[in-house]
Amino acid sequence: MSLPLNQSVLVESPSLRTSALSSLDDSRAEVVLSKAKAIVFALWNGEGWATVEQLAQYFQSSIPAIKHIYERNSKEFQANETKKLTGKDLSDGRSTLGLPSRTSQARVFSPSGTLRIAMLLTESEVAAIVRTIILELVAGVPNITPKVDTPTAPTLPPVEQRLQTLVEAMRTLAELTGGRLNPYMEQHFQDFAANLLAQHNQQALSGSQQKWMGVVNFAESELGKKVPLSGSHYRGHLGTWVRTFYPQLGERQEMRLVNGTQQSVYVYACHDPMVADGLTKAIEEFFAHPNPTAALRIAGAFATKKPRVLVKK
Repeated sequence: MSLPLNQSVLVESPSLRTSALSSLDDSRAEVVLSKAKAIVFALWNGEGWATVEQLAQYFQSSIPAIKHIYERNSKEFQANETKKLTGKDLSDGRSTLGLPSRTSQARVFSPSGTLRIAMLLTESEVAAIVRTIILELVAGVPNITPKVDTPTAPTLPPVEQRLQTLVEAMRTLAELTGGRLNPYMEQHFQDFAANLLAQHNQQALSGSQQKWMGVVNFAESELGKKVPLSGSHYRGHLGTWVRTFYPQLGERQEMRLVNGTQQSVYVYACHDPMVADGLTKAIEEFFAHPNPTAALRIAGAFATKKPRVLVKK
């Protein structure tokens, strides 16, 4: 029998058959089968089933042909599409399903299983009609692609929002401390705000998207680290750690506000992914080390000082 191309694909593709059946439950499957030819499924255990003999009669085929189709494609059939009845199940369903009294076992098919047989049985005009109906149904269902939310890279809020947050934080701290803010902390807030505005103004005037940051600023604003003011992980030692073990990241310096005074500070091209990755690695190593001060001393970081190259803006 010569099949239309679309039917040939349905006959040859297990995935397409399963996809077609996924949108049809047993009740809809029975409707499809009934459109091609009348068929009655016996109700057993609350579900409709038909025997191999019934399917052979429905498809105007032979019992061996139906059995051969199933045996050759048995792994494709789902649990709700076919059952092998033996023992008590066979005894209970014998009269309902019209099985011979001497049958020791029997295979039955649900409406969905019968549809799969129809998609596999090529030497049957009835099966061909069923396939046509199935394809018409599938063609009528819109192909809806589920919307997948693409994760966006995390970005810092606008400068205005960050400054507003800083102002509110300072106001809250002042209220909690009765207006007695730690002078060093207050100066640190002011420096941060001034440097943030300076960086914003520089980018706005030049149109550049470059981002030069000190290592402490990068650690706190980009990585969410809290860099201590004292101790073995002191913020000054963090800068020394980067300059000692990662000198390839750069030697540029700019004038920045530190404790209320203009000082030269090492800054790094954080807009460069390689530099940002290198800084991240250096900072993580610094905080993971049990005693970075000792490591720096062993490396000779405190013995001599390199001459500074100041880049004035």
